[in-house]
Amino acid sequence: MFNRLRNKLQSLLESPVGDGAKSLSSPGSRAPAPREPAPVVVYFERERGQHLLERMIELLTSRDIRHRTLDVRGDAATLAFITREAKCKDDDLPIVFVAGTAVGGYDELVDWDSSGRLREAVFGK
Repeated sequence: MFNRLRNKLQSLLESPVGDGAKSLSSPGSRAPAPREPAPVVVYFERERGQHLLERMIELLTSRDIRHRTLDVRGDAATLAFITREAKCKDDDLPIVFVAGTAVGGYDELVDWDSSGRLREAVFGK
């Protein structure tokens, strides 16, 4: 029985990878599983800065970045959180957050996108 197991293990170690067989000789050769994209939230106030909101959504969508939009009008607690974390005024909305980190307004989002920082923050390296 041990000889059969040894022979089976040896044949697995020597078999080529790619035709359904798995190689046990190099466990580090497996590609890591892709991570879940970081959550992206665009906070805005209805009827304010709509053209910027539309441009942000267009940019995120064109990069295949899933996102949520959240209207904070009338939500003083959320608005206080956003302005504190993003170091901005409520007039600066819409504001983008990636995984709880404030990116900023449209100009900052474009900067993050053009530098590659946005893709890295959302999808990892």
